[in-house]
Amino acid sequence: METIIVVTPTYNRKKLLPRLYKSLINQTNKEFKWIVIDDGSTDGTDKYMMSLNKQKEIKIEYYRKENGGKASALNYVFDIVDEESLLTIIDSDDYLLPDSIDIISKYLKKYRTNEEVGAFFFHYQFEDGLVLRNTNKQLTNDELLTRYEYDNKYGKHDGCIAYFGRVIKEYQYPSYENENYVGPTVIQMEMADQYKILFSPEVVGVAEYQDGGLSKSGRKLRLNNPKGMIHYGRLLITNKSPLKTRLKYSVSIWPYAKLDNKTFVDLFRESNNPFLLLLSYIPGKFLTYLWKRNI
Repeated sequence: METIIVVTPTYNRKKLLPRLYKSLINQTNKEFKWIVIDDGSTDGTDKYMMSLNKQKEIKIEYYRKENGGKASALNYVFDIVDEESLLTIIDSDDYLLPDSIDIISKYLKKYRTNEEVGAFFFHYQFEDGLVLRNTNKQLTNDELLTRYEYDNKYGKHDGCIAYFGRVIKEYQYPSYENENYVGPTVIQMEMADQYKILFSPEVVGVAEYQDGGLSKSGRKLRLNNPKGMIHYGRLLITNKSPLKTRLKYSVSIWPYAKLDNKTFVDLFRESNNPFLLLLSYIPGKFLTYLWKRNI
């Protein structure tokens, strides 16, 4: 039987972990395990997690690795869990509502035998109760869609993703030397040809973006990780994305190519949409010029 695992990658968020922990021990359903993967924190996260050893409220596993970014921390966990697990990713600056595990368990029981379902997506809200979404369109019923299909219909926004273990054994984040960031939806896009995601209107958690967090780091973070951004861009210039998205990322891929010392020929050969890259070459070079202060 599948095991629900709450996975929390963290880096120097000791002050926030108690809030997440409190939300976990207050769950109406405690049939889950919490795995915390510490990405080389220096703020005493290790001591705090060790202090939880004597508690008997929930099952906890703590792992520590050298700093390498959120994607590498998640890959670490993906490698050690089994295929029967359901991995629910909860960042350290988010926390769960009291009935969240009950909701996730309900979906797991309903869809566990549907091999087309590779993951579940649940919504977050802000502390004022407003549900996160980027458009006026709102999901009102369960829908089985690829990440591309959902974003095209409802817009991109954060939420809670829960992967089946069998899926993350096949699809993991790419790793690049001297880089520590890649777009968080990379796995969801790469699995689209084989698996869909069950998107639920249920709200399971509360999001609170921190200064210095990935969601607020912006262009500087992306420019420091050009290989990861090229990888992300390639996934978004396929015909699965709307034309506006394809045009946007085909242009923005060029500044990252310059940072990665890729030539026109290199990028053209590696692209899954070379014609679009050819069309975007001049505006891409212009964008590189505009961003030159950061490059």
